[in-house]
Amino acid sequence: MNQNEVAKAPRADPQKEPDLRGIGIDQVGIDNVSYPVLISGWDNSDRQETKDASLSLQVSLLPSIRGIHMSRLLETLHKWEDPLTPNTIMHFLTVMRQQQNAYSAAVDCSFTWFVERPTPETKLPAWLGIETTWHGYQNEEGGSRGYSLNIPVTTLCPCSRDISDYGAHSQRGWVKVKIEWGQDDEIISPQEIFEKLQHAGSAPIYPLLKRADERHVTMLAYDQPAFVEDTIRKAAMELQQDSRVKKFELQICNEESIHTHNAVASLKFTR
Repeated sequence: MNQNEVAKAPRADPQKEPDLRGIGIDQVGIDNVSYPVLISGWDNSDRQETKDASLSLQVSLLPSIRGIHMSRLLETLHKWEDPLTPNTIMHFLTVMRQQQNAYSAAVDCSFTWFVERPTPETKLPAWLGIETTWHGYQNEEGGSRGYSLNIPVTTLCPCSRDISDYGAHSQRGWVKVKIEWGQDDEIISPQEIFEKLQHAGSAPIYPLLKRADERHVTMLAYDQPAFVEDTIRKAAMELQQDSRVKKFELQICNEESIHTHNAVASLKFTR
């Protein structure tokens, strides 16, 4: 065999080597994958849009196998032609598991969708971007799927309003919610959850405000002061009152306007 033939000879694949350490891995894969993905399902329409998404794709690994085929994860994503939704995500996970011969698979797909928010008084249209993540998990016994939303709100401090001769400090807050359902449960559209939780603070946030609209929002916030504790309890009550919501996590963050720190709160609920 000459030198050129030696160079062309196939090399061993380390991923196929057996592993003798006896330790399985729950999840291994790729993260922070920027990829165009056809997305649907953020409202009750059939709208589909290609979004610039950031994804995490991971599968389990048996103790006896040294490594997964990382490239196959991206191949699975590239070959996926259907819209990715909280409902179709289970089929996507099945394909991932089959490609890797894995017991379980998990996916997170983060993107921004836009909801039209007319100004409250002048009714001028504008788009508000909502940070969203589709997420799903599946193993041989079943799985779960759902989504996370990051919803902006305005909060006005009750103490500040009560102790001041005039005015009160307010700030932008964030209602981050993660909702999960079993693979056979009915899923509520993200837009419906947004409509519920945008009112959890002192006032909703709008991308566009004329003077009459700004007056409306600031007066509404002044009439509905809310601590971070009030915001999270109001959001939790909205979700608990809907029997279709089985399990959720809430995280509230107020970006304090007169402090260098943020005010935060969190809770979990399972029906």
